[in-house]
Amino acid sequence: MKELDVRIALHIYLHEHVVDLARQPLIVDELGVLEGSFRVDLALIDDELHGFEIKSASDNLNRLPSQQENYCRVFDRMTLVCDQKHVKEAMEIVPSWWGLICVSEDREGRAQLNEIWPSRRNRKVDPYSMCQLLWRDEALTVLKEHGMHLAFRTGSRKRMWRALARELELPEIRQAIKEKLSLREDWR
Repeated sequence: MKELDVRIALHIYLHEHVVDLARQPLIVDELGVLEGSFRVDLALIDDELHGFEIKSASDNLNRLPSQQENYCRVFDRMTLVCDQKHVKEAMEIVPSWWGLICVSEDREGRAQLNEIWPSRRNRKVDPYSMCQLLWRDEALTVLKEHGMHLAFRTGSRKRMWRALARELELPEIRQAIKEKLSLREDWR
């Protein structure tokens, strides 16, 4: 089963089991994090930032430890969505706060997702790393909305991210990310 098959099944799963459409969450495929150093396969952005990493049958779990180390800085929750052949190894590798979903094929050869355990809240989110999801103009807009923009009109985005991380509470940062990413038109 290919990654695209799993991704499509994950979108369906989220809409059927996870997402409250009335809240208008944002679902983003291939979201770059930490200045684009990593790309989470799928991000669900709402009151929390929930990342999903997909490992299909043709993948291996070699990069998972470094992905875990970096995703924990950005996401409130993470879930590994992996082919059934990876489940045993994944159970030994993933942190306790990560969720785990097994992918198998149904009788028609379609991806079937079964949650092994749900994700839990990550208590080690780094506000600065989370702020890096905002592009420079978005960060400046958030600074303006909080009356902090005058010193930053010509400043670097890193300086803006530091100010946002220092001055805003995590719920405010999450809300700003959801709002600004929802307005984005040109993602790449």
